[in-house]
Amino acid sequence: MSVVAVVARVILAAVFVAAAWGKLIDAAGARQAAADFGVPTAAAPVVAFFVPVAELTVAVLLVFGGSAAALGAIGAAVLLAAFTVAVVASLARGRRPDCHCFGRLRPEAVSSRTVVRNGVLLALAALAFAGR
Repeated sequence: MSVVAVVARVILAAVFVAAAWGKLIDAAGARQAAADFGVPTAAAPVVAFFVPVAELTVAVLLVFGGSAAALGAIGAAVLLAAFTVAVVASLARGRRPDCHCFGRLRPEAVSSRTVVRNGVLLALAALAFAGR
């Protein structure tokens, strides 16, 4: 296991814990963000619940190491890819909803900066997986 992979796992775990925590302490905002990204109103509460649960699961897997860390890196990549697709689709439609990526901890509208940040995090997920 390389030092780079360990650092990537720690950074990703911290990011996913912060993101989950931000959504969990602002459930109403998380539901609104899901709706703003096009999730049907009836499904928004379910999505707002399961996204932070998935983020926490990824963080825990990344911390454990071994095959758990590999699963965590894959989970991180899947979540980040899904988030990036949602952001790019919104931007392509001329919409800039509140990302709510970190809940109230860091509110901001989606932008190309969000896409770049997710790209960097995707690269970290690849490093975490490759260095397992």
